[in-house]
Amino acid sequence: MNENIILSSRVRLARNVDGLPFKRVNTSTIAAKAMSALRTTDSYTMYPMTALRPIEQLRLVERHLISKELTDCGGSAIIRSDNKVSVMIGEEDHIREQCILEGLNLHDAYTELRHIDKVLSGEFKFAFSPTYGYLTSCLTNVGTGMRASVMMFLPALSLTGSLNKCISGVTRLNMAVRGVYGEGSEAEGYVYQISNQKTLGISESDIVASVENVANHIVESEIKARAALMQTDPDGLKDKILRSYGILCNCYSISKSEFMKLIAFVKLGVYYKILDCADMAALESLIAEIQPACLCLDAGGMIDGGERDKLRAEKCYKLRQIIMRTGG
Repeated sequence: MNENIILSSRVRLARNVDGLPFKRVNTSTIAAKAMSALRTTDSYTMYPMTALRPIEQLRLVERHLISKELTDCGGSAIIRSDNKVSVMIGEEDHIREQCILEGLNLHDAYTELRHIDKVLSGEFKFAFSPTYGYLTSCLTNVGTGMRASVMMFLPALSLTGSLNKCISGVTRLNMAVRGVYGEGSEAEGYVYQISNQKTLGISESDIVASVENVANHIVESEIKARAALMQTDPDGLKDKILRSYGILCNCYSISKSEFMKLIAFVKLGVYYKILDCADMAALESLIAEIQPACLCLDAGGMIDGGERDKLRAEKCYKLRQIIMRTGG
């Protein structure tokens, strides 16, 4: 059940316009030219950060369509109508292209992004060195300018204490393990992002293959850890799963951090067939709906933490429609 472990795949390319300084550049012209090129291929919308309310910016961050850094620097985002492709203008680099697909789909994400990159390279001459490859603001991205990553749900490795050993092994393979929103963020609900660290002296296809290979090894380790977790204390684990489901279905108020911990056990319950999920996509959609910015936008504007917690609890009623107890 890889879909219960590998949630999504992302490929990102960093590019800079040749002849322009990497920092303190007026990126409005770059954004306009990029939008003009991209709209010839599909339906795209441009979102200048200065035209969005802070809560609208945060919603784009929650959906992984932009980075928090883009909101800080006041750049723009160009987002495809299906939300699978987004292009950030004026973040750390002039242009950052990304494609996010569900499950383990790095090859398809890379194929999508190669097309986007070709379109944009027809509009811009990118800064490129025959010796070093694509030139970027941060030296760690020089070369391909590429980051390939997978978002992984790893509760058993975390709960059995095996995650640190796994991270140590991944780091030796030039991979990084980060939280849900990348560097410096927390692994909410036992969700981790695994990505390549090496971008120089390696091809784009090799990066995709190496991240996919590591992801598959981690899946195997997580599956073994889940078996061990159930073997060690089956009654205790079943009780935790059903209590988590019960609290989520009956709470009056719940914080985001508590929700994420409890929903992780519900998802484990689905894996063990203690709970039956009629629609995993609906379950993941619910997780997106209870994020702070989404709740505020649903309420029509900024609301305080207490009101968000009550609104989050109200949304949990959907679990009764999505999840059923099997009696396992």
